Amino acid sequence: MKKNLIYILTCFSLLIISCEEDPIPADIKTLIFGKIYDSTNTIPIVNEKVKLAEYSTKGTFAGTNYIFKGFIDSTRTDINGDYNLPFITTGNGNKYQIQLDFNEQVHIPNLVEFIRDENIGNREELNFEGLRLYPVDLRVIFTDEITQEINVYKQFPERLIDPIPPSTQNTLRRIWIDKNVVNEINFQIGTTSPYLNHFIEIPINNTTELYEYEVEISSTDFQ
Repeated sequence: MKKNLIYILTCFSLLIISCEEDPIPADIKTLIFGKIYDSTNTIPIVNEKVKLAEYSTKGTFAGTNYIFKGFIDSTRTDINGDYNLPFITTGNGNKYQIQLDFNEQVHIPNLVEFIRDENIGNREELNFEGLRLYPVDLRVIFTDEITQEINVYKQFPERLIDPIPPSTQNTLRRIWIDKNVVNEINFQIGTTSPYLNHFIEIPINNTTELYEYEVEISSTDFQ
């Protein structure tokens, strides 16, 4: 009898957990607004795309599962970095989220923000901090032959740049960097154990214009 009761309770719990939560009713008007701003360089982030995503939720033993229903609407920031995104609920989901696209020219640490449930039908302000990055053409000249592929990593924001093929003599990579700090670049040979690395630094150059930075590398630089 006790085993049967445990079995029934377990099945009932699974039934409850596996059901999607009720959607928010349709035709509820809500306004989301805010700003994307680069406080380091004291400039607005202009023409950045802002999208509104809709989800439904389902409880699981591991937590809440978010089921993507689609994008409801989108807009772009104006010349002041401001955006306004009014929307009307569809009746298909119960969670709404502001999403920003990945952009290699702007570093935004947090690309998504959920709208609070209590603000559906009202207004909510969601602001994002961004950092405008500026272009540098990184020219790499090899003084001897390196027969392995070389991975190239940029420090901030941390990102893998296109690898350098084996036996390359001269190559150019455009990267986007923070002009306010020294930028470290890591060249890594990943076919060895342990990996071999060579680090270079691009010094601060407080310019917004494209410029070329040249480095020479030999096989003996990798440690």
